[in-house]
This record gives sequence, structure tokens and C-alpha cells, in this order.
Amino acid sequence: MDYRKQEAYLRRGRLAGAVAITVLAVLSVLAAQGMTRWRADLAFSLVVVALGVSLFYTPDYLHLTTVGETRPRWAIKIRSRIAGAVLILGLLLATSAHGRIAALLAAVWLIGMMWLARRISPRWLPGLFLITDWLLIMPCMFHGGLPVLVTIATLASSVHLAVVICSRLYWQCAVVGLATGGLLLFMAWGHQFVPALPWAGWAMIAVAGFATAWLVSRAERHNAQNIVAAMAELTEFTGYSPDKVRQLWETSGRQLAENWTKAAIPENDRERMAEWYRLNSELYLFNISAYNLTYKRIMSNLRVIRFARGACLDYGAGNGEILLELARRGHPAVYFDVDGVTMRFARYRAQRQNLKVQFTVSKEQIREAAALHGFDTVFAFDVLEHMPDLPGELDFLSSLLRPGGVMVFDVPAGSTKAHPMHLNHNLNVFDYMGKKGLLDRRAFYLRIPFRNEEKYVFEVPR
Repeated sequence: MDYRKQEAYLRRGRLAGAVAITVLAVLSVLAAQGMTRWRADLAFSLVVVALGVSLFYTPDYLHLTTVGETRPRWAIKIRSRIAGAVLILGLLLATSAHGRIAALLAAVWLIGMMWLARRISPRWLPGLFLITDWLLIMPCMFHGGLPVLVTIATLASSVHLAVVICSRLYWQCAVVGLATGGLLLFMAWGHQFVPALPWAGWAMIAVAGFATAWLVSRAERHNAQNIVAAMAELTEFTGYSPDKVRQLWETSGRQLAENWTKAAIPENDRERMAEWYRLNSELYLFNISAYNLTYKRIMSNLRVIRFARGACLDYGAGNGEILLELARRGHPAVYFDVDGVTMRFARYRAQRQNLKVQFTVSKEQIREAAALHGFDTVFAFDVLEHMPDLPGELDFLSSLLRPGGVMVFDVPAGSTKAHPMHLNHNLNVFDYMGKKGLLDRRAFYLRIPFRNEEKYVFEVPR
């Protein structure tokens, strides 16, 4: 994967998303003219902000993937959050017992639709959610006193959420959403619920639907290009058919978890662990390949690549995704991993792209490379959680760095059902590295407390 192309795609997408959000903001201000109910204005503003954030982020998140189950899982998951927001905001902003009961019933309705969504085919989810949203909105608008501003924002959000989980029919879904949402507003017109500028509400629904459809369509096209490139490498290297590759993309993670559970390797048995990873390296080849095609991984790799300086070591380099990009950008690059299928694939990719990479399979070889030229940057991703002696690994890797060198790594927090091979390290990494004299050099986005990031950046003092 060429990460400069990924950067260019994401940059243009962010610009398009920013334009759509700006238009929504202007329309929301026009729709709110003359409205003075602060509770309605607050609820309206919160829904519009949530819609803008989702519009900016969600199309790429859902559509840059090889896993078809991502969209329906997300659709149901986001509904649980919406149900919680409806309940909390409804109870806080309601001015009567009738309003609080309405908020409670709305949350129950949304939870019930989540239950139903889990029991039908994913292809029907966009239609199910559109219909059930409007069945909820109509009585709330006409009989429950739902403010028209909140109605408009809710309709726009409903259309956005339906379009973003569609499979290929996003433009049609946007048209249906605009038509039916506009019909609801037209019905509200007769009840004098419309704002001073009724066209602004319809325009908000149109922007939410068609901007989402356009962002989704370009995300799917870009994802298809990424998949074609990855598929070409894998089919040529393995000799497998595209159908076989897709099957392994989908199932390799589950097979790895099952194989690890069956092996029942003690956490302190380094030799058996190393052998297990060698034997299962082909499954890791496909598991890593699928993960590298996801939005989350693309964004993560783009961020960590920016830390690279000078000569680089990738410890546990897998398919060579990060290291090959560093070599492409002119960094002296050293690869380390077990001698298995993933290493052979990385060698194949480096030769195919005419990239100069030094491959190592032991710590002795790494030390020899460090003695020749030292390392300015050491990367270690998705590897330290698999090793029993975390302090020893951190000592070894930090010892390879020159003064001013940077170590960038992650340590996911323990075993999970999906990743039972992750070991449970009880080590305060910040304290440990601080006592060694290394300086915390995380970027601002990694320091935000509520981010689910497990990445660390430490620098050796000069």
C-alpha cells in the first residue's frame, strides 16, 4: 500500500466533509431563525454537531474494510448510543412528566428496534431504521411536542445513518430519505410547526443524504483500489484464488484465536511460543493483510510513520507494511520477525517494489545492524503483547537507539476473546521508561485521556 496515496485520498475527503459540515451549519442557522426556546435550540445544536462528526468520519470508517459485517454491527451499536442520548437528553430537557415519559418510551422503542435488527438480514437494515425512525418521529412531532428544529435534525440524521449502511444503493436511499422526510415536514406545515424558512429544513435533509452518498461512494471506490492491489500481491505470492484470499481475510483471526486456545502454551515458554508463531504465520499473513486495509489501521500507520527519522528498525514487522513505506521514503530499514510466511511475503514485496530492506531473524543480527549504523527510530507494533518478558524487550529495544533516537510502540492491554494470545503484562510503561531516563514524546492526539490508544513514544536524551 502506498501511503502517500492514502494521505491524498483522506485529505480530499476531509475537505469534502468540511464543506458539507459548513453547509449544514449555515442551513441550521437559517432554519433556527426566530426560534427562542433554549431547550429546543440546545437539543437541535447537539444533534447537528453529532451529525457533522459522523458525516466527517463514518463513511471512511465503515467502508475502508474487507469485513462485510462491519456496517450492520456498527448500525446496531450506534443505535444503542442514540437510545442512551435520547433518554438522557429527553429527561434533562423535558419540561413536564408527559415529556419525560415520551423520552423513556422513545428509548425503549429504539432498543426494541435494535433487538429486531439483530434478527433480520443486514440488507434490510437501512429500510428498517428509516421506517421505524419516522414511526417514532411522527407521533412525537404531532402529539408529543417534539420541537420542529429537533425534528429536522433528527430526520437528517436518520437519512445519513440509513445511507451510510447501505450496500451500493446509497443514492437511491438518499432520494427516498429526502422524499419521505420532506413529506413529514410538509405535513408539519399544516400544523404550523415549520420554522421561518421551511426550505432550510428540507435542504438539511438533502445535504445529509446526498453528501453521505457521495462520501460513501468515493470511500468504496478507494477501498476497491486498495483491495485490488493487496489481492494482486497475495494471489501471486501464495497461488491462492481471490475467493480463497477473501475467505482467509474473513476467517484467519478466528482461526488464530482457536489455534492458540488449543495449544495452551504457558506464558513463560518462549520456545513453544516462537514455534507456534512460525507454524501460524500464514494465518497471520492474511489477518495482518485484512487489518491493514481498514480505516483504523491506515490512520494509525499514517500517524506513526510521521515519527520516523533516520535509520529505522521495525521489531515484529509482520507483512512489512510500515517498514516498506519507510524504505520507500528513503529511510535505511531493518526488518525483524520470526522466520515464517510473513517474512517471506515481506521479502517478496520488497523485491517486487525494488526497495532496500535488511532482514533479520535474531537479536544478535539486530545488534550487529545497530553496531554498524545505530538506529534513530525503533517501531514495535502488535508484538510486545505476545512476549512474556516485557521489561526485557523494552530494555533491549531502547538500548539500540542513538542519543536523540525515538522508540514508538504499543502494548495492548491483555487477553481478549478475539485475541487470547495477548499476554497480561502488569507494567506501568511510563514509570518504567521514565526510570530509564527516556522522555515521553507522545503527540497531542495520543495524550487525550479518553482515546483508546495504547501507543507510546519515548526519546533517548541527547
